[in-house]
Amino acid sequence: MLRLVAQRKYPEKLTLNLPLEGKKGITVKAAKTGKPVIVPDVRKDPYYVVGAKGMLSELAVPIKAGKRILGVLNVESKRIAAFNENDKELLEALASHAATAITNLERREELREISKKIANLMRSSTKIMQVKDMQKRLKVIAKAIQKFGWRRVVISLRDENLEGTDIVTVGLTKEEQKLLMERKAPGHVWRERLGPKFERFKIGEFYYLPWSDPWIREHIHGLPPETPPDVTTTYAGVLSRLSPEEMVDWHPQDMLYAPLRTPEGKIVGILSMDDPVDGRKPTKETLAPLELFLHQAAITIENAQLIESLRQAREKLEEYAEKPEQKVEERTRELRESQEKLLKAQRLAVIGELAGMVGHDLRNPLTSIAGAQYYLKKKLTPKVDVKIKEMLELIEKNIEYSNKIINDLLDYSREIELEPTETNPRTLVEETLSLVEIPKNIKVKKRVQDKPKIWVDIGKMKRVFVNIVKNAVEAMPKGGTITVTSRKRNNNIEFSFSDTGVGMKKEVLEKIWTPLFTTKAKGMGFGLAICKRIVEAHGGNIIVESEIGKGTTFTVVVPIKPEIKEGGEKIWVKALESSLLTTTKT
Repeated sequence: MLRLVAQRKYPEKLTLNLPLEGKKGITVKAAKTGKPVIVPDVRKDPYYVVGAKGMLSELAVPIKAGKRILGVLNVESKRIAAFNENDKELLEALASHAATAITNLERREELREISKKIANLMRSSTKIMQVKDMQKRLKVIAKAIQKFGWRRVVISLRDENLEGTDIVTVGLTKEEQKLLMERKAPGHVWRERLGPKFERFKIGEFYYLPWSDPWIREHIHGLPPETPPDVTTTYAGVLSRLSPEEMVDWHPQDMLYAPLRTPEGKIVGILSMDDPVDGRKPTKETLAPLELFLHQAAITIENAQLIESLRQAREKLEEYAEKPEQKVEERTRELRESQEKLLKAQRLAVIGELAGMVGHDLRNPLTSIAGAQYYLKKKLTPKVDVKIKEMLELIEKNIEYSNKIINDLLDYSREIELEPTETNPRTLVEETLSLVEIPKNIKVKKRVQDKPKIWVDIGKMKRVFVNIVKNAVEAMPKGGTITVTSRKRNNNIEFSFSDTGVGMKKEVLEKIWTPLFTTKAKGMGFGLAICKRIVEAHGGNIIVESEIGKGTTFTVVVPIKPEIKEGGEKIWVKALESSLLTTTKT
């Protein structure tokens, strides 16, 4: 629909709404063709629609941003053939400025919406973590999803056969809850709906089944494929409360759901939503922020199951209280391990989820800033003020640093997949040292062999070594020695990096692998945490020894040929898709 939003010099206010699919309106013609339209005599043009009386000629120019039509600039005159090519060029220039202003406003609104979503996510995550009871926490998660524009939210808990065991709802009346329980689909139905047949209906981690699809009407609602879409008798779920006026392209029979998967891939529940506030069908952009809540809900259910296991373990421990001491110690150890697993799962999952979400939402505005900086730098003349150049260089430097932080956030939140390639210890160390700027007051001793041949992900392993070497350099501000050695041990290769730096305290060593822990003035504290995951993904391990005033030694041990392709701790979330930042340098 082409809607009149602003006008000048007309004797009275005009109200025109012209459908774009129609064949009336010079402005419609310009919008559909994407080209300027000059009409010397509107009385002879079948497209002309009378707006103000007495107009005889018209000029319409589309407002375009790339290939996207944003609107139309239109001028009219009471004279015949009042407009020529010069007028067209002037109006095109004005349309270009209008397109820039409109896109800037759209970008500002997008950033405002992103800020609102991030703030809502942060508040919701904090509130979720404060609630201990599973049912209450799931209720908080459902209410948080409501704030993203869905009137009704249902979280159904599922057993290993995907049979429903309980539900948590928001926005449903008691009668609707009762009806939902009566009509709930059995486990084998949900297994099919989460299977390969429905893969084409996936949007991210969600499944959207539109009523408009004949295959959905047949296989979900049991209607013959030739049944027209306007036959809307309720066949599944609960009747929508949306009125026809509230619906844009969402249909009352549309279905939207997502599995609640633990980090190990086990399905512990199903989340479903309907009755969108804006009456529109979901998109990748509107659903992406909600994926965070899928993981939080899954972890909440899994944690509740772990707590139940703890309760059962305590009961058995009491049963064994009068039995031999060995049984008591065994049960105590199991109880402690379960508690540690629960706490670690909860802590690392939230860190990983927030890291992925925040990293992606920061990358898009950073792309705009980088593009603006590059544009300004290109437009500067050689005689420009030196201070301006310094400021642009400072912006570029901080963009690169911010991009590194975002990459660390996203890397930490992703599963690690290896691409092993054949190399040897000496080549791997030489290539690593070539990537690090070693100060003149630091000496490097290389005691590395060129045998045996090893299979590692060269890029990821060099990242580990670069991180260790840079830390060694920073630990020796007054100079010193870095010694790198390699040796074969059984079926493993061992690399050692020793420095003569300041060393680390015991309390620092205890936290060195913890995400977000750092002793540096700059940085997020993900470097060594990511290094540890990379080494463990190879099936290896990394250890550190340090003594104050004498130095630090990092030892990396990996198999000569790893047997696994994917690894690291399994408490991670899948990062959301987003555009990648490309910073252009001159």
